[in-house]
Amino acid sequence: MPGMPRKTLTRLTPALLLALASFGCIDWKRTTAVPEESVRRFISLVQTQDGAQTAVLRSSVAPAPGSGATVAAVLPSQVLRGGTVRTTLTSATPFNRAIFNVTGNTDHWELALPAPVTSVTVLMVISVEMPKTVFNLQIATGGASSVGQYQSTDLGVIFVGTGEIQTNVTWDTKADVDLHLIDPSGKEIYYASRHSPTGGQLDLDSNAGCGSDGPRAENIFWGDGIVVPRGEYILRVDYWSSCGAPRTNYVVTINLRGLPPKIFTGTFEGTGSGAGAGAGRTIAVFEY
Repeated sequence: MPGMPRKTLTRLTPALLLALASFGCIDWKRTTAVPEESVRRFISLVQTQDGAQTAVLRSSVAPAPGSGATVAAVLPSQVLRGGTVRTTLTSATPFNRAIFNVTGNTDHWELALPAPVTSVTVLMVISVEMPKTVFNLQIATGGASSVGQYQSTDLGVIFVGTGEIQTNVTWDTKADVDLHLIDPSGKEIYYASRHSPTGGQLDLDSNAGCGSDGPRAENIFWGDGIVVPRGEYILRVDYWSSCGAPRTNYVVTINLRGLPPKIFTGTFEGTGSGAGAGAGRTIAVFEY
């Protein structure tokens, strides 16, 4: 359409339809410092997709593999620091417990389910404190007394910007999905206007113009040492183009320093909007 900004493919730096979700003045509990050997430096949160069950951090090494259910989980080769991985655990043998471990750590996450299942979709938040560019994630499932063999996967980490505020979106197809964030000054940060005078910036614009580049993620943040503006933020996600994908699942993560991450999931269908400023589905309205 005339006057509408066009998208171009940019080089990356090294460094469910969801209705309006508003959580106003945030009152999440503050977290404490994470020991260097803790799995929380790699995975900061594990929960079922519906949020009904959240994993508990166990202060012991992960259980040894035994005769429990053998799990299969499809995982991306790259994950986003501060982003969320959505995956489905499946097994031919019913299970009601899942273990999430990172090689070399002295604790692990344990997700308990209310009843045995053969499949469950989970969300894993990659920690903003991630210390490595590659780490080994181990997942096992089973019952109360034992778990099966671990699925072991090496995951590469994309080190995007983090800080007082970090918002991002990840998705599962070759589609072009755009992240839009309006800060308290009224400035909209998105692909055609990547920087705000208040210090916010978009540092990752993936699959721009349907040029598939791998990460399938976008990230907006206010970095360390910046005075973050106080007031209302509006976070939106736009389906710029399906790029031929029939359906695209997305996960949005909001990280505010010292607070647990907030996660939203949804699905896009159709061909896409091709739109710029003002476009997108409102995911959250929050105060900082």
